[in-house]
Amino acid sequence: MPVSESAFGFVAAPAARGARAALDFLLPPLCMACREPVDAPGRLCADCWSGVDFIDEPLCDSCGLPFDYDIGPGAVCPACAASPPRFARARAAMRYGETARRLAAGFKYADRCHLAPALASWLMRPGRALLAEADLLVPVPLHRWRLLARRFNQSAMLALALSRLCGAPAAPARRRSRSRRWCTHRRSARRAAPRHPRPAAR
Repeated sequence: MPVSESAFGFVAAPAARGARAALDFLLPPLCMACREPVDAPGRLCADCWSGVDFIDEPLCDSCGLPFDYDIGPGAVCPACAASPPRFARARAAMRYGETARRLAAGFKYADRCHLAPALASWLMRPGRALLAEADLLVPVPLHRWRLLARRFNQSAMLALALSRLCGAPAAPARRRSRSRRWCTHRRSARRAAPRHPRPAAR
């Protein structure tokens, strides 16, 4: 007797929910930043969520610095007006704070590859206009020694996650020919300074 697709879906949906419940029992979902229990994978706990300062419009058309109020399309901040940056436009998902630091460190140095989809969705908010115009997403290359230390290129993984959301293809990861100083040596106050913030995914 043939089985219809609707009947298959009726059986598959409860099975998927059961499998999800079993997985959550064996591996309880944890906050992406502090590792405290949460109700579903890919989420932040209430404390970490309250500590996130997301960036969205209105913002500087050049560096992406958020404005307190909308001053019109194409407006740039005083810093970019006085000294235009070398890049055309940049966007960041959130201001650098404790939760942002934990997310970035976990993704880059603790093999938390599962953070990529959530980070990509947050980057879509301030970067939607740029991504709509993008022909290709090019991840920042890593030097071979840094790639060995991290075991994967987090920028390439984030580019792939963004590609699934915006539709622009992601270029294969390249390799940097010269090593650069590790940015974790920079002081937190300097990293948090609202001066031409670099894009979170490049």
